[in-house]
Amino acid sequence: MLLGLAIAAALGTAAPPTPSPTPSPVPAFSVDGAFALASTHTSGINAAGALDTPTGSDLADRSDLSDALLVLSKNTGTLRASVTVGAYSFPTVGLALDPTTQPGANSSLFGFVPLVTLAYVPNAHLTISAGKQATLLGQESVFTYQNWNVERGLGFALEPTMSRGVRVAYTQRRFTGDLEINDGYYSGNAGRAIEGSIGWAPSANTDLQLAFIAPSRDTPGNATTAVANKAEVDAMLTRQIGKLALAPYVLFVHSPASARLGYTRGEDAAAVAILAKYAFDPTYALAARYESAADGSVASDASPNADLLGFGAGSRASTWTITPSYAPGPLFARAEYDLAHVRGFSPGLAFGAQGTSSTQRRFLVELGVQF
Repeated sequence: MLLGLAIAAALGTAAPPTPSPTPSPVPAFSVDGAFALASTHTSGINAAGALDTPTGSDLADRSDLSDALLVLSKNTGTLRASVTVGAYSFPTVGLALDPTTQPGANSSLFGFVPLVTLAYVPNAHLTISAGKQATLLGQESVFTYQNWNVERGLGFALEPTMSRGVRVAYTQRRFTGDLEINDGYYSGNAGRAIEGSIGWAPSANTDLQLAFIAPSRDTPGNATTAVANKAEVDAMLTRQIGKLALAPYVLFVHSPASARLGYTRGEDAAAVAILAKYAFDPTYALAARYESAADGSVASDASPNADLLGFGAGSRASTWTITPSYAPGPLFARAEYDLAHVRGFSPGLAFGAQGTSSTQRRFLVELGVQF
Protein backbone atom coordinates (compact mmCIF):
# COMPACT_ATOMS: atom_id res chain seq x y z
CA MET A 1 0.00 0.00 0.00
CA LEU A 2 2.91 2.41 0.83
CA LEU A 3 4.49 1.68 -2.54
CA GLY A 4 1.20 2.48 -4.28
CA LEU A 5 0.94 5.80 -2.45
CA ALA A 6 4.50 6.71 -3.40
CA ILE A 7 3.89 5.92 -7.08
CA ALA A 8 0.63 7.90 -7.06
CA ALA A 9 2.38 10.89 -5.52
CA ALA A 10 5.17 10.71 -8.08
CA LEU A 11 2.66 10.69 -10.94
CA GLY A 12 0.76 13.63 -9.42
CA THR A 13 -2.46 11.66 -9.08
CA ALA A 14 -4.59 10.92 -6.04
CA ALA A 15 -4.19 7.52 -4.42
CA PRO A 16 -7.29 5.31 -4.54
CA PRO A 17 -9.37 5.74 -1.38
CA THR A 18 -9.19 3.06 1.28
CA PRO A 19 -12.42 1.07 1.04
CA SER A 20 -14.85 1.49 3.93
CA PRO A 21 -15.47 -1.65 5.99
CA THR A 22 -18.55 -3.52 4.91
CA PRO A 23 -21.22 -3.30 7.63
CA SER A 24 -22.16 -6.59 9.21
CA PRO A 25 -25.45 -7.87 7.86
CA VAL A 26 -28.38 -7.96 10.27
CA PRO A 27 -29.18 -11.60 11.07
CA ALA A 28 -32.67 -12.69 10.09
CA PHE A 29 -33.10 -14.35 13.49
CA SER A 30 -31.21 -13.85 16.74
CA VAL A 31 -31.05 -15.32 20.23
CA ASP A 32 -29.72 -13.07 22.99
CA GLY A 33 -29.97 -12.81 26.73
CA ALA A 34 -28.22 -12.74 30.06
CA PHE A 35 -27.85 -14.69 33.27
CA ALA A 36 -26.59 -12.86 36.35
CA LEU A 37 -26.39 -13.29 40.13
CA ALA A 38 -26.20 -10.39 42.58
CA SER A 39 -25.36 -10.08 46.26
CA THR A 40 -26.12 -6.96 48.31
CA HIS A 41 -25.34 -5.60 51.76
CA THR A 42 -27.38 -2.63 52.98
CA SER A 43 -26.44 -0.34 55.86
CA GLY A 44 -29.54 1.48 57.06
CA ILE A 45 -32.22 -0.87 55.76
CA ASN A 46 -35.67 0.31 54.73
CA ALA A 47 -38.10 0.06 57.62
CA ALA A 48 -40.96 -0.67 55.20
CA GLY A 49 -41.46 -1.88 51.65
CA ALA A 50 -40.13 -5.46 51.65
CA LEU A 51 -42.79 -8.04 50.78
CA ASP A 52 -40.99 -11.13 52.05
CA THR A 53 -40.73 -10.17 55.74
CA PRO A 54 -43.56 -10.09 58.30
CA THR A 55 -42.97 -6.45 59.26
CA GLY A 56 -42.03 -5.10 55.81
CA SER A 57 -38.54 -4.25 57.08
CA ASP A 58 -35.85 -5.08 54.53
CA LEU A 59 -33.00 -7.54 55.09
CA ALA A 60 -29.44 -6.30 55.42
CA ASP A 61 -28.02 -9.07 53.22
CA ARG A 62 -29.54 -10.58 50.09
CA SER A 63 -28.30 -12.84 47.28
CA ASP A 64 -30.44 -13.72 44.28
CA LEU A 65 -30.82 -13.77 40.52
CA SER A 66 -30.77 -10.33 38.99
CA ASP A 67 -31.54 -11.57 35.45
CA ALA A 68 -32.18 -14.92 33.76
CA LEU A 69 -33.49 -13.83 30.36
CA LEU A 70 -33.72 -15.12 26.81
CA VAL A 71 -34.57 -12.80 23.90
CA LEU A 72 -35.75 -14.34 20.61
CA SER A 73 -36.08 -11.98 17.64
CA LYS A 74 -36.95 -11.93 13.96
CA ASN A 75 -35.06 -8.88 12.69
CA THR A 76 -35.69 -8.62 8.95
CA GLY A 77 -38.57 -8.52 6.53
CA THR A 78 -41.83 -6.61 6.58
CA LEU A 79 -43.13 -8.59 9.55
CA ARG A 80 -40.83 -8.72 12.57
CA ALA A 81 -41.20 -9.98 16.13
CA SER A 82 -39.42 -10.19 19.46
CA VAL A 83 -40.16 -12.00 22.72
CA THR A 84 -38.32 -11.84 26.06
CA VAL A 85 -38.82 -14.67 28.54
CA GLY A 86 -37.40 -15.36 31.99
CA ALA A 87 -36.89 -13.87 35.44
CA TYR A 88 -35.70 -10.34 36.27
CA SER A 89 -35.52 -7.84 39.10
CA PHE A 90 -35.82 -4.08 39.65
CA PRO A 91 -33.32 -3.19 42.40
CA THR A 92 -33.62 0.55 43.04
CA VAL A 93 -31.32 2.71 45.12
CA GLY A 94 -32.96 3.85 48.36
CA LEU A 95 -35.89 1.42 48.13
CA ALA A 96 -36.41 -1.98 49.76
CA LEU A 97 -35.37 -5.08 47.82
CA ASP A 98 -37.38 -8.26 47.21
CA PRO A 99 -36.59 -11.75 45.88
CA THR A 100 -36.64 -11.98 42.08
CA THR A 101 -39.67 -14.29 42.09
CA GLN A 102 -41.47 -12.66 45.04
CA PRO A 103 -45.25 -12.36 44.42
CA GLY A 104 -46.13 -8.70 43.98
CA ALA A 105 -42.61 -7.66 42.96
CA ASN A 106 -40.01 -8.02 40.20
CA SER A 107 -40.81 -10.92 37.82
CA SER A 108 -44.41 -11.22 38.99
CA LEU A 109 -45.23 -7.62 38.04
CA PHE A 110 -45.05 -8.14 34.28
CA GLY A 111 -44.91 -11.95 34.17
CA PHE A 112 -42.26 -14.31 32.87
CA VAL A 113 -42.90 -12.99 29.35
CA PRO A 114 -42.32 -9.31 30.16
CA LEU A 115 -41.89 -8.13 26.55
CA VAL A 116 -43.48 -9.44 23.36
CA THR A 117 -43.81 -7.36 20.20
CA LEU A 118 -45.08 -7.89 16.68
CA ALA A 119 -44.00 -5.20 14.21
CA TYR A 120 -44.95 -4.23 10.67
CA VAL A 121 -42.06 -2.49 8.86
CA PRO A 122 -43.14 -1.42 5.35
CA ASN A 123 -40.01 0.68 4.72
CA ALA A 124 -36.87 2.06 6.35
CA HIS A 125 -38.76 4.99 7.93
CA LEU A 126 -41.93 3.52 9.43
CA THR A 127 -42.56 0.86 12.08
CA ILE A 128 -45.93 -0.08 13.54
CA SER A 129 -45.69 -2.37 16.55
CA ALA A 130 -48.09 -3.90 19.06
CA GLY A 131 -47.71 -5.88 22.25
CA LYS A 132 -45.98 -5.49 25.62
CA GLN A 133 -43.33 -2.86 25.08
CA ALA A 134 -40.80 -0.94 27.17
CA THR A 135 -41.56 2.69 27.95
CA LEU A 136 -40.19 5.55 25.84
CA LEU A 137 -39.31 7.57 28.95
CA GLY A 138 -36.04 7.57 30.84
CA GLN A 139 -32.36 6.92 30.30
CA GLU A 140 -32.35 3.59 32.15
CA SER A 141 -33.46 0.40 30.42
CA VAL A 142 -35.81 -2.28 31.71
CA PHE A 143 -33.35 -5.00 32.72
CA THR A 144 -30.31 -4.84 34.99
CA TYR A 145 -27.76 -6.09 32.46
CA GLN A 146 -28.76 -3.38 29.95
CA ASN A 147 -27.80 -0.50 32.27
CA TRP A 148 -24.56 1.20 33.22
CA ASN A 149 -25.43 0.81 36.91
CA VAL A 150 -26.89 -2.31 38.51
CA GLU A 151 -29.47 -0.53 40.66
CA ARG A 152 -31.94 1.84 39.04
CA GLY A 153 -32.38 5.40 40.18
CA LEU A 154 -35.37 7.14 41.78
CA GLY A 155 -36.25 8.63 38.39
CA PHE A 156 -36.70 5.12 37.01
CA ALA A 157 -39.04 4.35 39.93
CA LEU A 158 -41.21 7.36 39.03
CA GLU A 159 -41.49 6.47 35.34
CA PRO A 160 -43.60 3.79 33.66
CA THR A 161 -41.72 0.56 32.92
CA MET A 162 -43.76 -1.40 30.39
CA SER A 163 -47.18 -1.10 28.81
CA ARG A 164 -49.53 -2.92 26.47
CA GLY A 165 -50.47 -1.00 23.35
CA VAL A 166 -49.84 0.00 19.74
CA ARG A 167 -46.89 2.20 18.74
CA VAL A 168 -46.06 4.04 15.52
CA ALA A 169 -42.40 5.00 15.05
CA TYR A 170 -41.03 7.19 12.25
CA THR A 171 -37.40 7.94 11.38
CA GLN A 172 -36.16 10.51 8.86
CA ARG A 173 -32.46 11.27 8.83
CA ARG A 174 -31.72 13.04 12.12
CA PHE A 175 -35.28 13.04 13.42
CA THR A 176 -37.29 10.30 15.15
CA GLY A 177 -40.83 10.27 16.43
CA ASP A 178 -42.94 7.77 18.36
CA LEU A 179 -46.60 7.82 19.30
CA GLU A 180 -48.33 5.10 21.28
CA ILE A 181 -51.75 4.34 22.72
CA ASN A 182 -51.36 2.01 25.68
CA ASP A 183 -52.56 1.14 29.16
CA GLY A 184 -50.24 3.64 30.82
CA TYR A 185 -48.63 2.22 33.94
CA TYR A 186 -49.67 -1.34 33.07
CA SER A 187 -53.21 -0.48 34.12
CA GLY A 188 -55.04 -2.90 31.83
CA ASN A 189 -58.70 -2.02 31.23
CA ALA A 190 -58.61 0.40 34.17
CA GLY A 191 -56.99 3.18 32.14
CA ARG A 192 -55.61 4.33 28.83
CA ALA A 193 -52.72 6.66 28.05
CA ILE A 194 -50.99 8.42 25.18
CA GLU A 195 -47.21 8.06 25.22
CA GLY A 196 -44.75 9.52 22.77
CA SER A 197 -41.33 10.93 22.04
CA ILE A 198 -39.52 13.13 19.56
CA GLY A 199 -35.79 12.96 18.96
CA TRP A 200 -33.13 14.93 17.11
CA ALA A 201 -29.53 13.83 16.53
CA PRO A 202 -27.55 16.92 15.44
CA SER A 203 -24.41 14.77 15.13
CA ALA A 204 -23.32 11.15 15.31
CA ASN A 205 -22.27 11.71 18.95
CA THR A 206 -25.27 13.68 20.23
CA ASP A 207 -28.93 12.77 20.66
CA LEU A 208 -31.75 14.83 22.17
CA GLN A 209 -35.06 13.26 23.23
CA LEU A 210 -38.29 14.63 24.65
CA ALA A 211 -40.72 11.95 25.86
CA PHE A 212 -44.10 12.16 27.57
CA ILE A 213 -47.00 10.12 28.90
CA ALA A 214 -50.55 11.37 29.50
CA PRO A 215 -52.91 8.89 31.22
CA SER A 216 -56.50 9.36 32.29
CA ARG A 217 -56.85 11.32 35.53
CA ASP A 218 -59.01 8.52 36.98
CA THR A 219 -56.55 5.67 36.32
CA PRO A 220 -56.16 3.77 39.63
CA GLY A 221 -52.87 2.52 41.01
CA ASN A 222 -51.80 -1.11 40.66
CA ALA A 223 -49.00 -3.43 41.73
CA THR A 224 -46.49 -1.72 39.42
CA THR A 225 -47.12 1.79 40.76
CA ALA A 226 -49.15 3.24 43.62
CA VAL A 227 -50.19 6.32 41.58
CA ALA A 228 -51.00 5.59 37.93
CA ASN A 229 -52.63 8.82 36.76
CA LYS A 230 -49.25 10.60 36.55
CA ALA A 231 -48.60 12.76 33.50
CA GLU A 232 -44.86 12.99 32.85
CA VAL A 233 -42.43 14.87 30.60
CA ASP A 234 -38.85 13.64 30.27
CA ALA A 235 -36.07 15.69 28.59
CA MET A 236 -33.00 13.56 27.80
CA LEU A 237 -29.55 14.16 26.31
CA THR A 238 -27.08 11.48 25.23
CA ARG A 239 -23.55 12.63 24.38
CA GLN A 240 -20.40 10.68 23.48
CA ILE A 241 -17.09 12.48 24.03
CA GLY A 242 -14.24 10.13 23.21
CA LYS A 243 -14.35 7.36 25.81
CA LEU A 244 -16.83 9.26 27.97
CA ALA A 245 -20.59 8.81 27.55
CA LEU A 246 -23.03 11.19 29.26
CA ALA A 247 -26.79 10.70 29.67
CA PRO A 248 -28.41 13.45 31.80
CA TYR A 249 -32.17 13.90 32.01
CA VAL A 250 -34.85 15.98 33.73
CA LEU A 251 -38.24 14.50 34.66
CA PHE A 252 -41.42 16.39 35.59
CA VAL A 253 -44.42 14.55 37.09
CA HIS A 254 -47.99 15.72 37.71
CA SER A 255 -50.75 13.66 39.33
CA PRO A 256 -54.08 15.50 38.93
CA ALA A 257 -56.87 15.58 41.49
CA SER A 258 -59.47 12.85 41.03
CA ALA A 259 -62.71 12.57 42.98
CA ARG A 260 -63.09 8.97 41.85
CA LEU A 261 -59.69 8.03 43.31
CA GLY A 262 -59.95 10.21 46.40
CA TYR A 263 -57.07 12.45 45.25
CA THR A 264 -58.06 15.80 46.76
CA ARG A 265 -55.17 17.79 45.26
CA GLY A 266 -53.07 17.88 42.14
CA GLU A 267 -49.56 16.82 43.15
CA ASP A 268 -46.16 17.26 41.51
CA ALA A 269 -42.68 15.79 41.65
CA ALA A 270 -39.45 16.35 39.75
CA ALA A 271 -36.14 14.58 39.30
CA VAL A 272 -32.84 15.46 37.68
CA ALA A 273 -30.12 12.89 37.02
CA ILE A 274 -26.67 12.79 35.47
CA LEU A 275 -25.43 9.41 34.25
CA ALA A 276 -21.87 8.94 33.00
CA LYS A 277 -19.71 6.05 31.84
CA TYR A 278 -16.00 6.06 31.00
CA ALA A 279 -14.75 3.06 29.01
CA PHE A 280 -11.02 2.66 29.60
CA ASP A 281 -11.00 -0.13 27.01
CA PRO A 282 -13.48 -2.80 25.83
CA THR A 283 -12.99 -4.69 29.12
CA TYR A 284 -12.85 -2.08 31.89
CA ALA A 285 -15.32 0.74 32.53
CA LEU A 286 -16.48 3.02 35.33
CA ALA A 287 -20.06 4.31 35.57
CA ALA A 288 -21.54 6.90 37.92
CA ARG A 289 -24.95 8.43 38.56
CA TYR A 290 -26.10 11.39 40.61
CA GLU A 291 -29.75 12.31 41.02
CA SER A 292 -31.94 14.62 43.03
CA ALA A 293 -35.71 14.15 43.34
CA ALA A 294 -38.43 15.94 45.27
CA ASP A 295 -42.15 15.80 45.97
CA GLY A 296 -43.90 19.13 45.51
CA SER A 297 -46.17 18.42 48.48
CA VAL A 298 -45.67 19.22 52.14
CA ALA A 299 -45.49 16.73 55.00
CA SER A 300 -49.03 17.58 56.20
CA ASP A 301 -50.58 16.87 52.76
CA ALA A 302 -53.10 14.06 53.28
CA SER A 303 -54.03 13.45 49.64
CA PRO A 304 -53.23 9.80 48.74
CA ASN A 305 -51.21 10.95 45.70
CA ALA A 306 -49.01 13.35 47.70
CA ASP A 307 -46.22 10.77 48.12
CA LEU A 308 -44.83 10.16 44.63
CA LEU A 309 -41.23 9.36 45.66
CA GLY A 310 -42.14 6.69 48.21
CA PHE A 311 -40.65 8.29 51.32
CA GLY A 312 -43.74 10.20 52.46
CA ALA A 313 -45.41 13.45 51.44
CA GLY A 314 -43.02 16.39 51.15
CA SER A 315 -39.89 14.25 50.95
CA ARG A 316 -36.66 15.09 49.11
CA ALA A 317 -33.98 12.61 48.11
CA SER A 318 -30.55 12.54 46.50
CA THR A 319 -28.48 9.50 45.50
CA TRP A 320 -24.95 8.70 44.36
CA THR A 321 -24.02 5.49 42.56
CA ILE A 322 -20.57 4.31 41.43
CA THR A 323 -20.17 1.13 39.38
CA PRO A 324 -16.82 -0.22 38.12
CA SER A 325 -17.20 -3.11 35.67
CA TYR A 326 -15.05 -5.84 34.15
CA ALA A 327 -16.34 -7.55 31.01
CA PRO A 328 -13.96 -9.98 29.29
CA GLY A 329 -16.00 -11.24 26.35
CA PRO A 330 -19.47 -12.48 27.29
CA LEU A 331 -18.65 -12.63 31.01
CA PHE A 332 -19.10 -9.57 33.21
CA ALA A 333 -18.53 -8.59 36.81
CA ARG A 334 -19.70 -5.37 38.45
CA ALA A 335 -19.25 -3.91 41.89
CA GLU A 336 -21.41 -1.04 43.10
CA TYR A 337 -21.66 1.47 45.90
CA ASP A 338 -24.93 3.40 46.42
CA LEU A 339 -25.61 6.26 48.80
CA ALA A 340 -29.15 7.56 49.32
CA HIS A 341 -30.03 10.56 51.49
CA VAL A 342 -33.66 11.53 52.27
CA ARG A 343 -34.99 14.72 53.85
CA GLY A 344 -38.51 15.32 55.17
CA PHE A 345 -39.44 11.64 55.18
CA SER A 346 -42.47 10.24 56.98
CA PRO A 347 -41.79 8.13 60.09
CA GLY A 348 -41.35 4.49 59.20
CA LEU A 349 -40.74 5.12 55.49
CA ALA A 350 -37.04 5.93 55.53
CA PHE A 351 -34.02 3.95 56.73
CA GLY A 352 -32.92 2.14 59.84
CA ALA A 353 -34.87 -0.47 61.78
CA GLN A 354 -37.41 2.12 62.97
CA GLY A 355 -37.31 4.35 59.90
CA THR A 356 -35.51 7.16 61.73
CA SER A 357 -32.31 7.43 59.66
CA SER A 358 -31.93 9.76 56.67
CA THR A 359 -29.03 7.91 55.00
CA GLN A 360 -28.64 4.49 53.42
CA ARG A 361 -25.54 2.82 51.98
CA ARG A 362 -25.67 -0.28 49.81
CA PHE A 363 -22.82 -2.42 48.49
CA LEU A 364 -23.48 -4.79 45.62
CA VAL A 365 -21.64 -7.33 43.47
CA GLU A 366 -23.08 -8.77 40.25
CA LEU A 367 -21.58 -11.65 38.23
CA GLY A 368 -23.01 -12.87 34.96
CA VAL A 369 -22.80 -13.75 31.30
CA GLN A 370 -24.38 -11.91 28.38
CA PHE A 371 -24.79 -13.72 25.08
